[in-house]
Order: sequence, then structure tokens, then C-alpha cells
Amino acid sequence: MENLPILDCDFFEKAEACYDPATVLGEDWNGTAIDILDHPQVPSEDKIWAVCAKGALPESVQRLMAVAFVRETTLHDGRNVIDLSTDERSLKALEVAELHALGRATDGELDAARGAAKAAGAAGSAAWAATIAAAWDAALAASRAASRDAAWAAALDAAWDESSAAAMDAQVEIARRVILSNHAK
Repeated sequence: MENLPILDCDFFEKAEACYDPATVLGEDWNGTAIDILDHPQVPSEDKIWAVCAKGALPESVQRLMAVAFVRETTLHDGRNVIDLSTDERSLKALEVAELHALGRATDGELDAARGAAKAAGAAGSAAWAATIAAAWDAALAASRAASRDAAWAAALDAAWDESSAAAMDAQVEIARRVILSNHAK
């Protein structure tokens, strides 16, 4: 695969960061998504936001990251986000989203899986309805928004306490692994 995009403070300004990244990174900083993930002064929540920003990574890598967030993010009770889904259509949608990102499923197959997952969410239980947006968006919506929403929703589901900080830290590691295994630095 091609090299990772180079990001700089202008990139984050255009992506509408909620604060001036130059205050943390320095005015002349530039680097890749991996450099952001490795930066010791950037909080985990901001690291996840940064790698999910439009243009920080190819959409396919962001989609793979989103699927991994849904499959691997641990909630406060020890389950993963994916454990909240009992509907096969939603589970299939994650699989199709991953295959699409790997170039092994068509746009039509992705659209069909998206529709089935949406129907599953409409018919699902209250517990699943609370998390369907995170799982469905993560796997199927525009990948940059999806991965950001999945990360934030999973962390919210972890009750925004110490377990949410641990969930965000874990997502940083998930993101690093997915990026490095699917994209050259």
C-alpha cells in the first residue's frame, strides 16, 4: 500500500479539531497517524479522533479500524461491543464491512448488509437499540465517521470512568495494530 498521509497542524484545523493542536504538537509538527498514536502528550480520546478524521487514513483502513473497535472494545462489564448483538444480520454486516475494506465485497453487497443491519436495529431489543448506532455506524457508514462514532460510543458505554479511559487506551492500541497491519508507514 502507499505511504500514510502526512498530517500537520493545518490538517487538524481543517478537520475542525476542538482545540489548537499546535499547543500540544508544536507549530511546525507534522507526522502520520502512527506518530499521533505514539505522541505522549496527546490524550487517547484525541488520538482516536485524529486517526478517524477525514483524510488521516484511507477509508478502507478506517473501516477496518471501526470493525475492530466493535469487535474488540471491552465494555465496563467485560463484554465487547459486538457481544451486544444477537442478530445475525448485524453480525453479517460487520463481516461484509470488513470484506469490503479488503476489496472482497462489492458496494452493492455492502449496501445490502447495511440495509439488513438497519432493519435488525429497528427490530432489536432495547439493549441492542442503545448500541446499534455504534456497531452499525462503525461497520457500515462512512468509515471516518463510523470509526469515530464507534470509538466514542463504546467509551460512553463504558460509563466514562476509569473503564472508559482503559477502553480508549485499548482503542489506541487497536488502531495502531490495524494501521500497521493494513498500511505501510
